[in-house]
Amino acid sequence: MTIRFQEEHFLKHTAYDTELFIKQGQITVIDSFLILVSIQQDPLCKIYSIPQNMKELYGYGSIGNGPGEFLQPLLTYSHNNTFGLNEINKKELAVLQLVNENKNVSIIESRRLKAVTKNEKEKVFRTDYYFARLDNEHYVSLLYEGENKFFSLFDSTLTLICRFGESPIPEEVSPMVAVNRLQGRVAASDGTMVFATTYLPYLACYQLNNEAMEKKWNIFYNQPYYAVRNEDLLYDKDKSFGQMMNLKKDDHFIYLLYLDQLLSDYDFNEINKSMANVILVFDYDGNAIAKLHLSCRINRMALSNDGKKLYGIAHLPEPTIVEFNLPLTMKQ
Repeated sequence: MTIRFQEEHFLKHTAYDTELFIKQGQITVIDSFLILVSIQQDPLCKIYSIPQNMKELYGYGSIGNGPGEFLQPLLTYSHNNTFGLNEINKKELAVLQLVNENKNVSIIESRRLKAVTKNEKEKVFRTDYYFARLDNEHYVSLLYEGENKFFSLFDSTLTLICRFGESPIPEEVSPMVAVNRLQGRVAASDGTMVFATTYLPYLACYQLNNEAMEKKWNIFYNQPYYAVRNEDLLYDKDKSFGQMMNLKKDDHFIYLLYLDQLLSDYDFNEINKSMANVILVFDYDGNAIAKLHLSCRINRMALSNDGKKLYGIAHLPEPTIVEFNLPLTMKQ
């Protein structure tokens, strides 16, 4: 059971000369600016100008517990001219705004929200994290609590509205196993959320309808190989293939950065075994549109606002920002 993609493309990269003194980072694009967040750099959040060959324009934030400081920030979304840094260990979301006035670019923290998830009737093992902006009035997050409790829907103040969604597998596993073995990423905008698991070839799509999230579809885009024993999830190391490294969406498509090797072959210390050179593209009906083969391996990706370009962090062999032109035929 392997889905066949309608198109296959080979994309060549253009490397920028920008020096990155990091090994890991998260990126997003707002207008003509690329934002890179990494706890390995100071300041931890940097803005680069795409038209000026990724010239560094501004830096914001540092590690700490005071104003403008973060302990464990995770870049989870960008929305209009704002982006979110999820303080994982605090259930907090810092909403940062990119300000561009008179050619002077800066970042300001517009607000910091604390997730209100208390529900006396619930016993929730895992706190919510990976808050993503669903639309102007809602956020979604990951929860990993099994049937009908895999995600959470919040209002604009991060007050819980409801739990929703289901586990990718029908078998029951312990909450700790779900957190570790069924982990994944969400990407959301315009009232639609997509979710992909890291270690299973699973993709699902949910849509907001009358203050509730409804599942549109879910698919396995490859054959899953696993077994559940005593609420523990075990992957067949000789057959379990593919790993989702990053998930993005735009107005047309869903993009999965995909490491096409056995799960057991993963090696953080080797570029060829820890960074991906394949992107799987799906539409919003769950159809497999295209498989993109990249000319270099990347560990994170971001999409331009016009849907024409894709950016990544590559090691060539030093960390650098690379750019790819997306195929025009996919949009036709």
